[in-house]
Amino acid sequence: MTWTKPQVTIHNAEIGGQTVDGTFVFPSDIGLEYEMRTQEFFQSEGTLSVAASSILDVIADQTDTDIGDGIRQELSFDIGGGIHAITLDFRGYTGSQHQWGATGNGGSETDATGEDLHAQMAVFDRFLNTARIDSTNPATLQAGEYSNEGRYGPLQVVPENPNVRFNSTEESSVYEGSVTWVETVSLEQVIDGSKQTDG
Repeated sequence: MTWTKPQVTIHNAEIGGQTVDGTFVFPSDIGLEYEMRTQEFFQSEGTLSVAASSILDVIADQTDTDIGDGIRQELSFDIGGGIHAITLDFRGYTGSQHQWGATGNGGSETDATGEDLHAQMAVFDRFLNTARIDSTNPATLQAGEYSNEGRYGPLQVVPENPNVRFNSTEESSVYEGSVTWVETVSLEQVIDGSKQTDG
């Protein structure tokens, strides 16, 4: 078993007139959830549900398959349309020495390592807001076996519903956060290769 502290690197954020990468090592009270979401072939509402019902009728007529009444059933194919995601719940705290930004030194627009929780929350938020994180510029997630030291290697991901929360009445030096990192196809090499052949 390999346990690597979860960390994500956000690439090509535009902060303070410079383009920077930031690495965020999530320090404590980690929760990890691995998730697969199946995508239905047809939507279950609207006009497409009529098409789905018709196809299910054809399948029933031409095979011995008993598909029931079809009212609450969906037609699914595993053609890569599903989603693989890792939800990371974490806590951060004032003075944490885990890298939190571009340098690991703190004290700048691009790094809040060792600083108070408000600086850490703001820097993380700034990276998420100023980097275009998509298949052309995915973030890199390492967590457990999905890491350089693990059996599967890091994942190329995009964030879904990232949030950080601070409640001054409950904790004065701790904040909580959660991000679902959705695995994505990386088009970086395809785009770089096309530029070289065009150029």
